[in-house]
Amino acid sequence: MTEVFYLPAIATSKHWRVTTLVDKNLSRAQRLAERFHVPAVAQDYRHIAGKAEAAIVAVPNYLHRQVTIDLLKQGMHVLVEKPMALTGQECDEMIRAAEEMGMVLAVGQVRRFYAASVFVKRFVDEGWLGKITSFDVREGGIFNWPVASDFFFHRETAGGGVLMDVGVHVLDLLLWWLGDYEAVDYYDDAWGGVEADCELHLRLRNGADGIVELSRTRVLRNTYLLQGERGTLEIGIEPGSPIRLAIAGRSDVVLQGEARRSESSNKERYWDAFRHQLEDFACAIRDGRAPFVSGRQARQTIELIETCYARRQPLQYPWVFPQTSSTVAQEVAR
Repeated sequence: MTEVFYLPAIATSKHWRVTTLVDKNLSRAQRLAERFHVPAVAQDYRHIAGKAEAAIVAVPNYLHRQVTIDLLKQGMHVLVEKPMALTGQECDEMIRAAEEMGMVLAVGQVRRFYAASVFVKRFVDEGWLGKITSFDVREGGIFNWPVASDFFFHRETAGGGVLMDVGVHVLDLLLWWLGDYEAVDYYDDAWGGVEADCELHLRLRNGADGIVELSRTRVLRNTYLLQGERGTLEIGIEPGSPIRLAIAGRSDVVLQGEARRSESSNKERYWDAFRHQLEDFACAIRDGRAPFVSGRQARQTIELIETCYARRQPLQYPWVFPQTSSTVAQEVAR
């Protein structure tokens, strides 16, 4: 995250100057420091007090809580990568530390900064779709993220699999757009390790029902579908993806286009969202306000994921749970 997104985004920002890169692998930190003109490197984040006003925490998930709290207590504002932490209790400890120290705690739910995400939030809040009745979210692809360690694949270090990784983005947006959940049924393929495929059946407090399907092994539709009384909105998962609006009862004509920020005429890229996130973090510090994604907001998603894992049921694969001949016959008859 630091090499691919944060450092390139900071290089284009007028608000930030990187003073120190911290990594246990000091030679890697030195290579990045030379590439991005960072003046200092260190192996231990506990020894950088006084060298910065703020810190970005992009370490394995299980370290988020401790590293964030330590930095907050050093008097640094913190932007912590998603997932905020592994449990709601850990989130509470981080929030409490930030409040006690008077520091800003922001969470890297960067998809909220996509132009499409902001557009959908306003579109739904203004009631253009009417009452939301259902939703259907499918996101999946073969895992190919460039990793520097194997922490993604161990429950004790990652906290979970595809749900804790991609799912934390998907559920954050869904709850931000539509409100909190009321009930959930959760299914995954974990047999003691981390899940690669999972499915959530969610009911929201506003009465909408829907499905969220996530995969690290299959390419899925990769869109969000929001069904309202007045129409259906379909949004792609990538920045710059088209938004498709179908009016209820008029499936022959649809409106399709790309959401863009008013100050930009260029196609949105990942780096743009990270730049907006960093600018919001800086302004929150300078203005003494809450960041766009606060710790309390991010905690809501972690609590839902924690609930899912506590209620886990196995995915019903036909090669693991064979159908009976009578069940097959009934399906053929249908």
